[in-house]
Amino acid sequence: MTRRVFIPLGAAVLALGCLGAPSGATARAASCWGGPTVTIPNGKTYATRVCPTWTQTRVREIPARNGETTGYLFPGDNWVVCQRKGDENDQLGGGRNNIWLYTQGDTQEHEFNGWGWIPATSVSYGGDYQAIPGVPWCTGTNPRFP
Repeated sequence: MTRRVFIPLGAAVLALGCLGAPSGATARAASCWGGPTVTIPNGKTYATRVCPTWTQTRVREIPARNGETTGYLFPGDNWVVCQRKGDENDQLGGGRNNIWLYTQGDTQEHEFNGWGWIPATSVSYGGDYQAIPGVPWCTGTNPRFP
């Protein structure tokens, strides 16, 4: 007997386009969880949230594609401090967004020691032009820090 599995077209396209990102149903059910407490370069201390990222991505000095690269973040369970709206994200796996998350890269290539912003399109779940569930909003006005 053949078993049929219904996958909504949008979820199938998202899963194929993201090459490893979860399908739409998984994306809606997922959320980030508590992570370590960190002190960022300006001396402020924050609780973090851990979110799975599905691809290697550049960490940017400011929340913009043209921001200088401060390091790279590898795929896996990565902590982030907060999220904010910024310029259009790098288009990764077909996803589109303008949300950026503040973290420290696995590699450091800049005076900021890898601290900076990753595009929401690198997170394993979340919708186009939507915030990442479970991550607080940044409250600062300086584009280099939360």
